[in-house]
Amino acid sequence: MTMQADKLKGKEIVLYARSLAPSLSTKEKRIATFISNQYQELANMTISNLANHLQVSESSVTKVCKKLRCEGFYELKHAITEYVSNGEESINDELHEDFIHTDDNDNILEKVFLYSIIALQDTLAVINRSALSKAVAALQSLRGESKLILVGNGGSGILCEDFQHKLLKIGIFSILYRDSHMQLMGASLAKRGDVVVGISHSGTSTDVIDIFKAAQKNGAMTICITNHVKSPVTEFSDVVLHSSARNSPITGENAAARIAQLNILDVLFTALSLHRQNLSYENLLKTQESVSSHRT
Repeated sequence: MTMQADKLKGKEIVLYARSLAPSLSTKEKRIATFISNQYQELANMTISNLANHLQVSESSVTKVCKKLRCEGFYELKHAITEYVSNGEESINDELHEDFIHTDDNDNILEKVFLYSIIALQDTLAVINRSALSKAVAALQSLRGESKLILVGNGGSGILCEDFQHKLLKIGIFSILYRDSHMQLMGASLAKRGDVVVGISHSGTSTDVIDIFKAAQKNGAMTICITNHVKSPVTEFSDVVLHSSARNSPITGENAAARIAQLNILDVLFTALSLHRQNLSYENLLKTQESVSSHRT
């Protein structure tokens, strides 16, 4: 089940509303947040009930419904009611319990792992397969002097380092600067045929936005991985790969989202490896042999 440009199903609507909310106006954000967090209550509500409850206009509700790829409130309500009635949502809600101060180590262990499992399941539900194919094709098209530039700061930069490490194992060289000024300098020299892959969880990092803006202006292909589908960085992204992670009072969205984003990068890596199967295997043997003497 994937979230494409056509109609969304119940679970996809809930996840898309959560991702879309940060980019909306105050009133629209209130509506999207309700749909994301309290969707079970929609079954017994009319559009008037919802508008009055949130102190917004019915036209605002309809507008948000359309942004969620529904014709109107009735279609959205029907899709979510169907999702709730099949029992799938109750399983996720039961699993996704907040941390509390009385949690022992066993509880913490289970909750941390379950947060990651749910993030992976939700990301699998919302990721755009067409965009993923486009990203793989762009990476496969790198030739000769074409550069692969990786961009990410903080925890996102660590994910980029892991991706760079995997790529090097199969003989694909990439550029990763951890200094934001060097990242901007590299983007200013990017050209058509180059590919820039960047990770910004919020999609609001001004460094990443400026880098993508410069790279795209120079004709490079820009691929972003973000948890917020309409965030500012997506305006300068040729391809958007969307992770989906819920917020936690302690770990935030980032912790579980990084697991999902790491898996997205692993999909890109695996697709590249299979595309270059013989060469990848040959280079993998070479790189493994190069470090084998450093193991006891």
